[in-house]
Amino acid sequence: MKDGSPQRVQRGSRPGRPEPLEMTFQAADLPLARRRTASWALQAGMAADVADDFVIAVNEIATNAVRHGSPEATLRLWADGRACLAEIRDQGHWPGAGAGGVPARRPAEHGGMGLEVARMVCDDLRIKAARTGTAVRLRMSLA
Repeated sequence: MKDGSPQRVQRGSRPGRPEPLEMTFQAADLPLARRRTASWALQAGMAADVADDFVIAVNEIATNAVRHGSPEATLRLWADGRACLAEIRDQGHWPGAGAGGVPARRPAEHGGMGLEVARMVCDDLRIKAARTGTAVRLRMSLA
């Protein structure tokens, strides 16, 4: 407002759909990716506890991307009105990919539970492995 008084925020109104976010990151940028994902998820209308789970899932996949895929990866966040989606892309390849490019699940004793954690907290997780790299898409419902 021009008179300097604070603007009123309407209680109970649902936040609008935020603009898609895209960022390129390396291992040193993971804290920034987590902060941006958390802020974006709350703007999209996720409840705080759901946003926390979304951030955990994005972080696990993003960490895998720069640890096992390629030194640099891309994170893209967008909403479709019913859900928030994240896609993490790297230039790596799944050496143990099974049929359809889906990697075989590894036993816990081999470490690397990030993918399993993301599967547990998200409504959907899809992996697309190609010659040009790997894309992991996460979906978390808003409702």
